[in-house]
Amino acid sequence: MKRSVPAVIAMAVMAVACGRHDSNRDGRNVETQGSVANRDTALTLGAGDVKIVSEDSSVDLALVGQRIVVRLSDKTMDRVRRETDTAHADSGFGGSIERLVKRTVQSALAHQFEYPLSDVRDAKYENGAIVIEPNGDRKPRLLANTKINGKKVLESFRPDDAKRFVAAVNAKKGL
Repeated sequence: MKRSVPAVIAMAVMAVACGRHDSNRDGRNVETQGSVANRDTALTLGAGDVKIVSEDSSVDLALVGQRIVVRLSDKTMDRVRRETDTAHADSGFGGSIERLVKRTVQSALAHQFEYPLSDVRDAKYENGAIVIEPNGDRKPRLLANTKINGKKVLESFRPDDAKRFVAAVNAKKGL
């Protein structure tokens, strides 16, 4: 599960970060926006929606309705399911622990991070990365700082895909 370990850590960071408070420059607490939700396996796209996949096919970034969704890709989820399959776990105490750990990993990864479009002022593509500009003091820290396989998530998309995503965000914002 070599490549899955960074993904597990990133998802754990996402879950923890969603509930944290940051302090802005003047010392006031600024609540990080966004939430962790159960993974929408269908992720049905409507008019104006777009989904892009990272260059290494490990992460999906989507604009669905009025939310930005970040999650492990279907390809990554399939690999994790195979690697955490409990069907061949040994019986006894060791097997019980193995099943518990594997089910916990599967459950933790069956989530996605959602960021409301209403909290976005605009989006742009610069220096090889998608930049989400927030409204006011609210910062999408999680989107900006999470790394998967050693690369920041918002830097991990092909330029044409990233520009298409940015254009879709700005179109929905009326920009």
